Amino acid sequence: MDDLTSQQGPQDDAGVVAACRELHAAIDALDERAAKVLGVSRNDLRCLNLLERGPVSPTRIAETLALTKGSVTTLIDRLERKNLVSRKSSPNDGRAVVVEATSEAWMVLANIYRPFGEALSDLSGRYGPDRAKVVSQALFEIAALCRTEAGKSQSMSSAG
Repeated sequence: MDDLTSQQGPQDDAGVVAACRELHAAIDALDERAAKVLGVSRNDLRCLNLLERGPVSPTRIAETLALTKGSVTTLIDRLERKNLVSRKSSPNDGRAVVVEATSEAWMVLANIYRPFGEALSDLSGRYGPDRAKVVSQALFEIAALCRTEAGKSQSMSSAG
């Protein structure tokens, strides 16, 4: 059994927590750089990240980013002026509007994130498929834990 799949003890837990904090800080720094290159706020960048999988309704943007509908309208207007998003009719309901990232936004984001993605792919390749699968699974589980805790925080703040 290799060190990625062996049992962890209390000291190992501290290492995992420290690694998670370091990873969060590093991703935060990368996203901060991306926001600066784009000339947008971090919420604007979060919106663009949300659009990665396709068009999204303004309501979904508001819910995901925990913003008011008015704030989302202002955010979308700001991104439209920079030609980073566009509004279009929803394919499911012609009366509704969805927001999608423009090709210009994808080009700029690709220039920022592609080198990181390539380096990450190289790193993953050095682990081999079995170890890379364990690392990927661990990262997905950590992300799920974070989302669970974030949900608890939101429900606690709305209950108070």
